[in-house]
Amino acid sequence: MRSMKSFEVLRAALERDQSSRDSLANRPRHAAVCILVADTPPTPHLCFIRRARWEGDPWSEHIAFPGGSRVGDETAEQTVRREVQEEVGLSLEDERELVPLPQLRIRLAGREQLLLLDSFVCHLPGPLPPLRCGPEVAAAFWTPVTALWNMQNLDSLLLNDGGDVLVYPALRLPQGMVFGITLRVLTLLSDQLGMPLFHLEELPLLRRDKRR
Repeated sequence: MRSMKSFEVLRAALERDQSSRDSLANRPRHAAVCILVADTPPTPHLCFIRRARWEGDPWSEHIAFPGGSRVGDETAEQTVRREVQEEVGLSLEDERELVPLPQLRIRLAGREQLLLLDSFVCHLPGPLPPLRCGPEVAAAFWTPVTALWNMQNLDSLLLNDGGDVLVYPALRLPQGMVFGITLRVLTLLSDQLGMPLFHLEELPLLRRDKRR
């Protein structure tokens, strides 16, 4: 009972802090992404996109899951079905089940704005369906899940932020680096599977040689 009370105190403190930070933010932005899982023997594949280059877009050329911002009074499910159709040319009929993952609360750096991101998993039986890129997508491709859990693909990404060098955990694919929000969504998926990604254990390049 004492440990349970400790968790309740901790949760209450974090909730108060979160409410304080949210009150300083602009109106939250809503978005949704879809993890498309093609059940192809012997290894299932996931669909990724590489976003087109757009001036001023913080996610320009990033590797991501199909998805985007909510429009009007859309539900998160409606946003995902529309975005998948627009970005990779796949039609997810209303009867196609979308399995939700926990919602992510993401602070958009430099914008003082909260992003509420809904993520869904959608199973596609049969062979790999062809992908047709929309105007906001430079490339769309299928990746075997084994590549995402392969320790040899564990990497990191160095980004410059106003003179500071930021180190992000990343997964290296032939098409580019998976990091940031997309890696967080993959982490949610790994939690549901009970198979954590290797980047949770050690961040590359942070180990230092003490002999130097």
